[in-house]
Amino acid sequence: MGNSTRQLKAMLRKNWLLKIRHPFITSAEILLPTIVMLLLIAVRTRVDLQIHPAQAYIKENMLVEVGKGISPNFQEVLKALQVGGEFLAFAPDTKETRMMINFMSIKFPLLQQVSQIYKDELELETYLTSDFYGTCSQVKNCLNPKIKGAVVFHHQGPQLFDYSLRLNHTWAFSGFPDVKTIMDVNGPYLDDLELGVNIIPTLQYSSSAFFTLQQVVDSFIIFASQQTETESSTEHIELPSSNSFNKSSSLKLPWTNLSPSKIRIAPFPTREYTDDQFQSIIKRVMGVLYLLGFLYPISRLISYSVFEKEQKIREGLYMMGLKDGTFHLSWFIAYALQFAISSGIITACTMNNLFKYSDKSVVFVYFFSFGLSAIMLCFLISTFFTRAKTAVAVGTLSFFGAFFPYYTVNDPAVPMILKVLASLLSPTAFALGSVNFADYERAHVGLRWSNIWRESSGVNFLACLLMMLFDTLIYCAIGLYLDKVLPRENGMRYPWNFLFQKCFWRKKNFIKHHGSSLESNFNDELSNERASFLRNNTHEPVVEAISLDMKQQELDKRCIQIRNLRKVYASKRGNCCAVNSLQLTLYENQILALLGHNGAGKSTTISMLVGLLPPTSGDALVFGKNITTDMDEIRNGLGVCPQNDILFPELTVREHLEIFAALKGVKEDILERVVTDMVNEVGLADKVNTMVRALSGGMKRKLSLGIALIGNSKVVILDEPTSGMDPYSMRLTWQLIKRIKKGRIILLTTHSMDEADELGDRIAIMANGSLKCCGSSLFLKHQYGVGYTLTLVKSSPTASVASDIVYRHVPSATCWN
Repeated sequence: MGNSTRQLKAMLRKNWLLKIRHPFITSAEILLPTIVMLLLIAVRTRVDLQIHPAQAYIKENMLVEVGKGISPNFQEVLKALQVGGEFLAFAPDTKETRMMINFMSIKFPLLQQVSQIYKDELELETYLTSDFYGTCSQVKNCLNPKIKGAVVFHHQGPQLFDYSLRLNHTWAFSGFPDVKTIMDVNGPYLDDLELGVNIIPTLQYSSSAFFTLQQVVDSFIIFASQQTETESSTEHIELPSSNSFNKSSSLKLPWTNLSPSKIRIAPFPTREYTDDQFQSIIKRVMGVLYLLGFLYPISRLISYSVFEKEQKIREGLYMMGLKDGTFHLSWFIAYALQFAISSGIITACTMNNLFKYSDKSVVFVYFFSFGLSAIMLCFLISTFFTRAKTAVAVGTLSFFGAFFPYYTVNDPAVPMILKVLASLLSPTAFALGSVNFADYERAHVGLRWSNIWRESSGVNFLACLLMMLFDTLIYCAIGLYLDKVLPRENGMRYPWNFLFQKCFWRKKNFIKHHGSSLESNFNDELSNERASFLRNNTHEPVVEAISLDMKQQELDKRCIQIRNLRKVYASKRGNCCAVNSLQLTLYENQILALLGHNGAGKSTTISMLVGLLPPTSGDALVFGKNITTDMDEIRNGLGVCPQNDILFPELTVREHLEIFAALKGVKEDILERVVTDMVNEVGLADKVNTMVRALSGGMKRKLSLGIALIGNSKVVILDEPTSGMDPYSMRLTWQLIKRIKKGRIILLTTHSMDEADELGDRIAIMANGSLKCCGSSLFLKHQYGVGYTLTLVKSSPTASVASDIVYRHVPSATCWN
């Protein structure tokens, strides 16, 4: 099993333990969305349902006869074309087409005046889309007339007749033709969102003269077919000349008698249906009601993300070797599983009521997809905050606010492109999808995988679903980017254009390159500062000579060598040098106590050594590995005890050690033994199953020390390990640190001279970012010490026995009365 997989399992276990230690909160996160659904179900039971019986297609005022009433006859159509200066187009230009026009002109002479023949359909379409279309419609014999309709033949007999009728959209009232209301090619009742009899399509086709034109063309086809059957060729029929059309209405030819005299149109019959007014009433607010159920888990997720950042837990985990992506992935998987459970419960609870007719897998995917996008949106929101309480308040409102564009784009008249753009906010996409559910459930059809691409109320459910998945990806990408470039209190901040730097994709060289870039930027600005520094600090650091064993360690690379390490921060007031050309070596089996005032550069030095900050220049070798290129390898043997405990109150001592051991690469088969040994070593054997919240301050520091040591850490960095301890606990911790120094390099920072004197084999003192001196306690006392002061209280002014004793042992002593 790879190290990344072990780390992911450890972080998932941590997240799982945090969840189960708060059972009520976790249950609320999972069940609150379901509770909102149950409330909607309860409301639905109070809404009356109206049952409509089946309606027959033969019913009064439903029949429309072609050529009568609202359906104009062909003669009326031709007169309207003549009055409007418009034409009826025919294609292609063939002998059969011209013969048909001549035959029909016997009955309808006006046809000759309002007909226009085109070579083929392509020529017709080219003309209709040209700039010359309709430029002279009122001029006689105009070559560029307006076309009101067209008859386009694809086959013209003798056995097969295939043609299309094409109408100008101005022929009928607005909105025609709407192919979605004409017929359902899948059969009656399928995907039909209109309940009851719908006579609109019939009226559209009747008033537009579509049926009239179809009747005339079909009449000619019937005649032509009859002629073929009697083996009568059309060439043998003598056509009258155009001059003989004086009284065309009196001509009687056989084909006219074959025309169907009465054609009536009626809508399809309807089945019995229940009109569910609940769906139509609640459709506009359903999205926000669904969203309200998710607000609590959303707020908790934002809280978790920012809390671990605020408490420096995340940076501490990184110091222990955790990969950046593993941390985010663990929370994503944890909440993805939680939303999957919530989606499954919602699907089960609503399958027989709210989503009775929809495919259950569609319902599950709908809610689960929103859950995934919500996780990533929370991650994106959390990158802007460093305080958990502020993040929860503002972040939850921001998440809820991402829903309100829905009220701007939910109108059917709004173009689809605007709805897609609004769906870049996943709550809006989620709310738009709820409109489709309401429409299809009201129609007793339901959303299924076969119809999710069909629009209803101007909304396409498939587009909403795909947009939520797309939002998940884009929120993730933007969140990861902002997490690296936005200002932060701890950790390394990347430049805004780091994605475009080749060295970033080479990983190992990125930090080194980034530091070099900073160095080149600051060289000019710092030249004056360095000169001033040299003027004010003319003395080199006082460093004690090292032993032969230490020199051998340097040759064997069994030490930490800090070489000209330098860190510069840019601020509004100018550039600040936090660490200035630090030269220092730490040796095995020794404790180096690093002393310095606040702001001396101790924490910055540690941050560079553990990889949280890139050095502006210089580097350090840890057992021969460079901190700028080999930090992943260094962290495998690195243990850090930060000033603030990286502990989870809900976890036990054992669970902490097991999780951090896994992060540092301890194999599972020896994990139990390693944890037991470390518990005994730090003196917490009797508290192994105690939760951290019940430990004293000293015990927490011991646990933090155990976390730093576990995994056979060869380099241990202790940042003020006894801060906040009482004297007794402090002494016990000192004894522990002395006991575990064998085989390790230990760097300890402290403000206490007593602690440094007690623990430090060597003591280094920093001030203003520079090393002032380094050596053993005795060496430093010899260099800077002013002796000892002995205070005695005399019983009488003349008593001198005590002073005689002092002079006998220290002849150079000075007595101050």
